[in-house]
Amino acid sequence: MQFTHEHREIQKTLKRYIDEHINPQVDEWEKAEIFPAHEVFKGLGELGLLGLTKPEAFGGAGLDYSYGMAMAETLGHIHCGGVPMAIGVQTDMATPALARFGSEELKRDFLAPAIAGDMVSCIGVSEPAAGSDVAGIKSFARKDGDDYVISGQKMWITNSLQADWMCMLVNTSDGPAHKNKSLVMVRMRENGKLVKGIEVAQKLR
Repeated sequence: MQFTHEHREIQKTLKRYIDEHINPQVDEWEKAEIFPAHEVFKGLGELGLLGLTKPEAFGGAGLDYSYGMAMAETLGHIHCGGVPMAIGVQTDMATPALARFGSEELKRDFLAPAIAGDMVSCIGVSEPAAGSDVAGIKSFARKDGDDYVISGQKMWITNSLQADWMCMLVNTSDGPAHKNKSLVMVRMRENGKLVKGIEVAQKLR
């Protein structure tokens, strides 16, 4: 794959942001074992970097995935592993299915603010008893009128200590393990406070 001038300009913009706003803080964040995700993501969102491949109607750039690859390559300039992983969760794990299959309402409420950097997202797949064995997850969402009532636990979830919402994999029927699952958008925090019914355990080193 060959990068064009446009690819290179995106990389230059991101590298400048990394050099000015991320790398000088990395050692401090590593000691604290946490980084200010909302602050970092907002800066990236203002530069248009959190929605390169996402629909323009929701604040994205509508570009093909080669631009996402250019961004991913440039994240390698960050002097740690956790921060680029957290950014990648936002751009390439929690939001792609939402952008492709989500309703207009869900994309307005969750995708647009994630692209803008106003919300931090995470993807909830792994569980204490299943690890990342998707077929073995136990979390369940049961229909209750127009809502779902969800019960279960997730573990090892990047961004979860600061996330405003989770793209959560749950069982939605008692059918075969590879056919009974759905991704459900779960609001975790409002105004920085956990939503009723959401509990967050201790931070894992």
